[in-house]
Amino acid sequence: MANEHEVLKLLNPGDLVFDIGANLGDKAAVFLAHKARVVCVEPQPEMAARLRQRFGGQLDAAVVEKALGELPGRMTMNICSESPVLSTLAEHWKTGRFANVVWDKTAEVEISTLDALVAEYGVPRYCKIDVEGYESNVIQGLNSKIGILSFEFTAEFMPRSMEVIERLICLGYKEFNLSLGEQKNFQFQQWLPFYQLIQILCNSASSESLLWGDVYAR
Repeated sequence: MANEHEVLKLLNPGDLVFDIGANLGDKAAVFLAHKARVVCVEPQPEMAARLRQRFGGQLDAAVVEKALGELPGRMTMNICSESPVLSTLAEHWKTGRFANVVWDKTAEVEISTLDALVAEYGVPRYCKIDVEGYESNVIQGLNSKIGILSFEFTAEFMPRSMEVIERLICLGYKEFNLSLGEQKNFQFQQWLPFYQLIQILCNSASSESLLWGDVYAR
C-alpha cells in the first residue's frame, strides 16, 4: 500500500496504535489493514466527523474528537480550510515555512492528555504524533514510557524537537531513528543513542532549512 512505513514491521496483529493528529485517517487505514487496533485523535470537528464516517463500522477503530496537550482544558485552534492538515494549536507554527498560509477559521477544542488516553484505551505498541508544531505540548502530557513513539520535526523549530527528545529520554526511551520527508523507511539500519541523533539532526537542520520528517523512539 502507498502509505506503508517500515514501522509496520515492528507491529503485530491486534497491537494498539494511537494516531495523534489523524486528519482524514489515511495512516489509520493502513494500520487497520494490518489488523491493528487504532485510536484516532483529531480535534477538528469536520475532520473528526469524516473519521467517524470512514471508520464508524469498524470495531477496531475509535475516534476521539479532542486535541492532546500537557493538561486537560480547552483551547482555540487555528483552522486552515484550504489545507486542514496545517491547522494548529501552536502560534509559532504560523511563523515558519507555512507563514503565507491562511488560517481563516478558529474552533474551540477540548484538550486531553496522553496519560488520559492510555488510561482509557491501554498502552499502545506505537504512538504517532503529527500535530503541526504542538508535539512538545503533547509529550508533556505523558508521564510514563509507552511503546514506539514518533513525532514530526521541522528544521526551523529544532529547539522544540530537542525538548521532545529530552522528555522522551526522561521517560526511558533509549534508541532513536529518523524518516525524512515522506520516506517510508528508517534512515538508519541500526537505531541510535540520543546523542548521535541530536548531532545528526542539528547538523542536517543547519545545512537544509526546509528539512522535515519524523523522529522515532523506542
